[in-house]
Amino acid sequence: MGFWDRFDGDYESLFDRDPMYGEALDMMLELSGDLAGKRALDLGCGAGVFLSRLAEAFPNAELYGVDPSKKMVRRCERRLGHSARVRILRGSALRIPLPDEHVHAVLSNLALHHVPPPERPACAREIARVLRPGGRLVYADLFCDVEGPPEDPDRCRDIIQKMVGKSLYDLDHGAYRTMLLHLGDIPAVLTEDGEYFTTDRVWREAFREAGIERLEVKPVPPEEFGYRIITGIKAWTEEV
Repeated sequence: MGFWDRFDGDYESLFDRDPMYGEALDMMLELSGDLAGKRALDLGCGAGVFLSRLAEAFPNAELYGVDPSKKMVRRCERRLGHSARVRILRGSALRIPLPDEHVHAVLSNLALHHVPPPERPACAREIARVLRPGGRLVYADLFCDVEGPPEDPDRCRDIIQKMVGKSLYDLDHGAYRTMLLHLGDIPAVLTEDGEYFTTDRVWREAFREAGIERLEVKPVPPEEFGYRIITGIKAWTEEV
């Protein structure tokens, strides 16, 4: 989960020319619902790109950004540390430094694919832990459509087609640096070297078992590249 500590570029502008990334953030903001006067967490906040949008859209919300990367936390603090309603914390998807049932929404973009497969159930439980009953999950990420071990030919083919297709899409839209990032990341994704792409079904099952219900999947256009948003609501528990 400290992947971005190895990244030395200008992360804030890396996706500026990627219209798909912008569309995903717009969709996430809409799917977050009305957060005015509420508490929300951006899990894997990076340099604070989406967190900045949340702060602008909901100036009276209490916002938290959590990231495992020291470098990203520092950048996010420089970007948003002036706001008394935004707290930037170092933590991970397995250890979120917030109390139980603290936030009305957990939002995450392009972060949870760094969680190793054996730790996905614990990650889902940790997200459910900090969510209030009735709270909303909005999780956007890149997904493949074939489950299997790293060397499975069908899985490899699916990932290569999606990532090369997305790279050509970036090139067509002038997002040269984003194209290079995706192309350079293909070996790590194929070999599961800190990048653990899987199907949205796998994550939906983990969230369901953790007590998050009404799970839906919304594709980010164009759909063929596997960028999708999973939404859900934490179940209300019956008092004995």
